[in-house]
Amino acid sequence: MKKNYFFFLFIAIIFLNFSCNPDITPAYLLLTEEDFKDCINTDNFNNVHETTYDEEELHAISQQNFRDVLVSINGHELGYYPLPCKIPLLPDYSTRNHIRIYPCTRFTVTSLTAAPYYFVTPVEQFIEMEKEGEYRLSGFKLEYVESVNFPILETFSQTTLFKPYDTIFPTPMEIIYDSNLKKNVGKIALEDTVNFFNVVSSYFYLNGRNARHFFEMYYKCDSGNLITYLDYQNAGSGVPHQDLVIYPATSSWKKAYFDITEPITWAAGIADRVYVRLGIRLNSKDEKAKNAYFYFDNIKIISMYAPY
Repeated sequence: MKKNYFFFLFIAIIFLNFSCNPDITPAYLLLTEEDFKDCINTDNFNNVHETTYDEEELHAISQQNFRDVLVSINGHELGYYPLPCKIPLLPDYSTRNHIRIYPCTRFTVTSLTAAPYYFVTPVEQFIEMEKEGEYRLSGFKLEYVESVNFPILETFSQTTLFKPYDTIFPTPMEIIYDSNLKKNVGKIALEDTVNFFNVVSSYFYLNGRNARHFFEMYYKCDSGNLITYLDYQNAGSGVPHQDLVIYPATSSWKKAYFDITEPITWAAGIADRVYVRLGIRLNSKDEKAKNAYFYFDNIKIISMYAPY
């Protein structure tokens, strides 16, 4: 009797083990950088956000450089993946599966840290899947969420909001036409004995609480140690300015992102908002370089208020 008991117990354990073990045969999600190129739709942006941006400005806020994604399936976050990628999924093969994808940015141009770009709506699709099937999400369009606004949107179409900080030795930012981009861009030239520059925007307000802020910029430059910074007026912290990031030299156009939520919150202190301006400077060009040139395009501050 005792032997029979252990025999049936052994059979029961085997049965429970197989019956509770989920099917681990994956399906695959295929994503490429091309999928997220020109994926932001701004056709209705002016109506939703009560703005009057022209065609060039709308094009500027639609242009992003998403190189990573944050993926979830049926509410379970799978993690961050660099594009292109082939992501193994363990879906429910008996029903449609909820796929949700946030495009991500990498802070600055050298960082490996990816962060979801919560300013836009995510990709969301429901898909019935088969074992070992491969699936692509193509043709989707994202839109900016309703609480998004752009305190700074500099496209250099005709003029620039950046002026020299130093009135004694001013080095201005001029507007030139870039034949490769086929549009106007900003340019700063350091020639002969001119070794540094420092330009700033006019002051603008940013919410200090319950808001997320990003700084974004296209740039290329001959000399390294290009620095962006925030210059505060009447900041709660009492600090007049705060450096953000140092950019390396690059012969090709690069897109740089930087999350400025924390420094803005810190500077505002207990205040609802902070009065700030954006600055770009170079302390000194490379010693061996007689001339150095710096180019800028689509400089933006983007903000989004709670909830986010």
